[in-house]
Amino acid sequence: MSKQASTKPKKAHANSRTALLLGGGGARAAYQVGVLKAIAEIVPDGEPNPFPIICGTSAGSINTVAMASNAKNFHLGVQRTLQVWNNFQLGHVFYADGKNLAKRILGWAWSHLGFGRADRGPSSLLDNQPLRELLSQYISYERIESAITDGDLHAYCLTACSYTSGESTSFFDGHAGIDEWKRTHREGRRAKMSIEHLMASSAIPVIFPSIKLGNEYFGDGSMRQISPISPAVHLGADKIFIVGLRMESQLGIRKTAKHKPTLGQISGYVLDTLFLNSLYADVERMERVNRILEENAKRDDEPLKIIKHLIISPSQDIADIAIRHYKKLPRSFRIALTFLGLNGGNSRRFISYLMFIEDFCRELIALGYRDAMEQRSDIEAFLKDSA
Repeated sequence: MSKQASTKPKKAHANSRTALLLGGGGARAAYQVGVLKAIAEIVPDGEPNPFPIICGTSAGSINTVAMASNAKNFHLGVQRTLQVWNNFQLGHVFYADGKNLAKRILGWAWSHLGFGRADRGPSSLLDNQPLRELLSQYISYERIESAITDGDLHAYCLTACSYTSGESTSFFDGHAGIDEWKRTHREGRRAKMSIEHLMASSAIPVIFPSIKLGNEYFGDGSMRQISPISPAVHLGADKIFIVGLRMESQLGIRKTAKHKPTLGQISGYVLDTLFLNSLYADVERMERVNRILEENAKRDDEPLKIIKHLIISPSQDIADIAIRHYKKLPRSFRIALTFLGLNGGNSRRFISYLMFIEDFCRELIALGYRDAMEQRSDIEAFLKDSA
């Protein structure tokens, strides 16, 4: 960081309502950090936080809270987030040693396959207590509250899904004037955030344990999140900067099937559907509404508004990158994947979500940085353009 980075940044512009939208994707979220690294180079030191609204889901919630925790100094926030992702190890996220993996997986199988009692055995395949401990060291909710009070952060939200009600809940905090909202199967609920909300939003079903918030149990926010863009709009966004985690050129491609899908392939596509598909569908709906509003004169009583957006997506298939790093995973974890029928190239999509290893994360950061810098002029125009 340059010497100017120590200069206290200016306050966010009062009329600035640019949102940063970070979706889920497990270890793939390292790509988001690469994009943020590029934006930190594009935005001069000392400028106000370019994203006064930040919305995250699943692993994107981790980056959301990290950036919100440093909303007073965007560049410092990016630097600290990079530090974490550049040094990620599997053991930082869940217990990956052979003894713990065997005990957890066998205990889960015993209690869920008819031999024992499901309510007494492990509630997930993996124990992500190490992630809780890591995040507790880097996240300061006091700094987030201070940023909201001082006007450096307008609002932020973390989305989780209630196993109890089936509702998609966006827990948010921010400016006092923001109202809660209620729509079909989704709601926005003001909350005093804690590490529990973050763990709930990133609790991938079956893989990580659910989290109890109040009287309900919550899991990964990507479940039943039929409108990922909606929380940003409810929080007041006029522009939304979206970081995707899937190649847009892959959408709709059909290939000839040579064999029936394996468990690994099916699991990978389930996670793709969970994390990625709803975002692109929601972007398409927003673009369609924007075109309708642009083609028709907007009435004074019209509640809809044009939402500008810019999306940065990977230029390479992240699953292909993951399989190149497969043998760098701890041997104990590879044995566990083999035991579950999730090893090899046919499981590359599934594996990419759990590839929390240094080399993989660094390659995704570099990819995100390159992809963003290739769209530097678009990013500069988007951030400078008044909503």
